Amino acid sequence: MTRRSLLGALLALPALGVLTSTAEALPRVRVRRRIRRRVRRKVRRIRRRTAWRVVAGRRLIVVPVACAVGWELMVDNRVGVVQSMQPGAVVVSYDGGPPETVPVMMENTPENSQELPGTEYETEVEEEVDE
Repeated sequence: MTRRSLLGALLALPALGVLTSTAEALPRVRVRRRIRRRVRRKVRRIRRRTAWRVVAGRRLIVVPVACAVGWELMVDNRVGVVQSMQPGAVVVSYDGGPPETVPVMMENTPENSQELPGTEYETEVEEEVDE
């Protein structure tokens, strides 16, 4: 062992003792734990009425501009849940059946901007709670 490393080791020992004694003297801080729990919540889907319109020889459904996935659309007195949005089309499933692609035109009209009472369903949400 060289003289420098021996001196460094000898000087480090008292410093190590000082550090451990101050760590024991510090007050213990109570740490708050976050607990995740599942909560069942009732959610109501937004339901809007739609109308058919012929544009350039094509039958299109007029839906609100703010239409989003999860909304319910009333098409020909059937309620369909929007599965996905595509440019110029919406994928809708009726009563849990196979999804259908429906051509749409997005426009806010007095008929489709009025919110109807939607289906109420339960969903599980994880939330964090401090303990």
